Amino acid sequence: MDADLLAGHSIVGVVAVNSCDYIRTMLDNLERGVVSVPLRGARDQERLDRARVAAVVEPQLDGGWLSRPFTSAPADELGQISFTSGTEGAPKAVLLSRANLHDVIVRLQAAMQLDGDIREYVGVPVYHSFGYGRCRAVLNAGGQCYLPTAGFDLVEVRQLLVEGRINAISAVPSLWRVFLANRDLFGDELARVRWVEIGSQHMAPDEKAQLRQALPNACIVQHYGLTEASRTTLLRVHDVEARLLASVGRPEGAVAVRINARERIEIRGPHVALGIMEGDALTAYGPDAWLETSDTGTLEQGFLFFHGRADDVINVSGAKLSPDLLEAALRRDLGIEGDFCVARRPDPLRGEGILLALTPATADRQRELVDRLAELVEAQGVAARNAIAVRVLEQLPQTSTGKVQRSRLAGPAEDAPPADSARDSGTDELDAWLRQRLGPAALDGEATFHDLGGDSLMHLELSLRLERCLGRIPGGWENRSLRELVRMAQTAAPFPSQPGRAPALPRGDRNENPGGIGFWALVREDYRTNDAKALGQGFLMLLIHRFGNWRMGVRTKVLRAPLTLLYRFLNKMAQIVCGMKLDYTVKVGRRVKLEHFGGMILGARAIGDDVFIRQNTTFGVRSVDDLNAKPTIGSRVDIGAGAVIVGDITIGDNSIIGANAVVYMNIPPNSIVSGVPGRIVGTNPRRNPSPLVEGR
Repeated sequence: MDADLLAGHSIVGVVAVNSCDYIRTMLDNLERGVVSVPLRGARDQERLDRARVAAVVEPQLDGGWLSRPFTSAPADELGQISFTSGTEGAPKAVLLSRANLHDVIVRLQAAMQLDGDIREYVGVPVYHSFGYGRCRAVLNAGGQCYLPTAGFDLVEVRQLLVEGRINAISAVPSLWRVFLANRDLFGDELARVRWVEIGSQHMAPDEKAQLRQALPNACIVQHYGLTEASRTTLLRVHDVEARLLASVGRPEGAVAVRINARERIEIRGPHVALGIMEGDALTAYGPDAWLETSDTGTLEQGFLFFHGRADDVINVSGAKLSPDLLEAALRRDLGIEGDFCVARRPDPLRGEGILLALTPATADRQRELVDRLAELVEAQGVAARNAIAVRVLEQLPQTSTGKVQRSRLAGPAEDAPPADSARDSGTDELDAWLRQRLGPAALDGEATFHDLGGDSLMHLELSLRLERCLGRIPGGWENRSLRELVRMAQTAAPFPSQPGRAPALPRGDRNENPGGIGFWALVREDYRTNDAKALGQGFLMLLIHRFGNWRMGVRTKVLRAPLTLLYRFLNKMAQIVCGMKLDYTVKVGRRVKLEHFGGMILGARAIGDDVFIRQNTTFGVRSVDDLNAKPTIGSRVDIGAGAVIVGDITIGDNSIIGANAVVYMNIPPNSIVSGVPGRIVGTNPRRNPSPLVEGR
């Protein structure tokens, strides 16, 4: 490294850990004029030598709240030496001045209007430029940062929002996709989010639109940049017009962007690094030089539209992997001569995943290729086994000179995991989901999540699934065998009720009787269903219910008034005489049988067709904190005497709820439920037709 650039500087290596102490150490050095060099470990000899580090500091591993006075200040002196990932060859050393670091703060402050009220959940590692920049910006504004001790955790985010302890979140698109896939875990607390920053990966326009809809009060900013030029462009997602959501924003302040003749993005401004070292060669830059990137794009009305990398680098959750280097290592390590290649592919959670394309000559080596490929990327800090998809082709697409055309392989892989898989899990599906993500043999032994190479995104997904299955996240589940986790799920009710506030109940301002059948035909059907007893309490309750809805078809309020008085009188008499409460606002399907009168409080959101309900049954809210949280009963459900079903949950079609069961979690279709709390004890073999139709 050029000695002139380092002359007179005290250079200290700081072991990169995601902790408050790491930030305190970096800021202490910055304020004292000490140059910091983030290290991969205390013995990171390559960086120690190339940066001429004089001393090494190992920060403590401490998460939680970070509150520290900090005022950013510009200066031309060297402030930090960062290294790129090195997946395109030897890592590059990036020389950043104090002015580079300060300019980022100035532009973020202006774009997001940060103030001392900000309390941010920093969901990205603080030793990356994204996370470190967030901490500097928040502390410079007089706010506080919260660093999760176990990585980005939606359950923790939700709890901190409910408690009013955070009002800002920063995360990469991969994590925001997990949030969007599990939006139903949240309720009104999302209105407390005031600031959001997104960066490091591509994010689709529709995803940005969904995010700003989910966070209506948030200032949402997306950035595009490099280690060499952090946060080059900024996009105000919260208020930009829809067509510009496809862009990554525009340069602000003294930053400039242009597209050169090779269609590469070039950047100039006070945030551009002083210089970049590749090996022993130094390329000087600074605020007046144009930095050519390996990214392509276009400019429209000052907004930058990013089109992708000019090379074939695979960006897996922000970590960049070189296909050429991975292929060379696979051939070297496994001695494979046949055709295969590594390419990028779309991944709904990670932005990009890894595609291993094989030919018939190498297909029989698939297992060892996948295993070794996973090891290689794990060595670069990406536990991405479950991001690898395999495709077998008759031949690889090649140019006339024999070079593989990776861009033609970048389409969706058939076995790519779906983005919304976290929403449709059940006890049976958990088994299948684990086998899909971690391999067919995932549950054959006593292997744990860590044993099989689960990465941080999958950790988050599985945590959410376990909470849905068990109503909690078992402590230390990562070190329990996957077989044990599946057994735990099989003995528990599969889904807890949603912790967010329930949607509003029907207003009762229209006729909600079943469509496709007239009022008197519906009454006759109810009469037959309820044993053809004109004075049967079940039939009378349903008759009053149907009448209550029918009257809402009389749109003139004056004409409807006497009908309303009659309905209210009859409904109250049914409660007193029949011991049943079924308000007309509950949407009730056809052929519902109310068997054995007495003690029926049927405060559901909706009841499906062909439902059989016995005495002493209660449907209603689980807590007075949310009076809209009432259950939905599916069709062909058989409910035993004394059953209690509460909360904003759904009882799946064809299910049987045993006598005296207490159910406050979602029940999938075709289930048999028993006990307190209700647990699935079997599968209903009689799924169709309804037991009522069969004459029970």
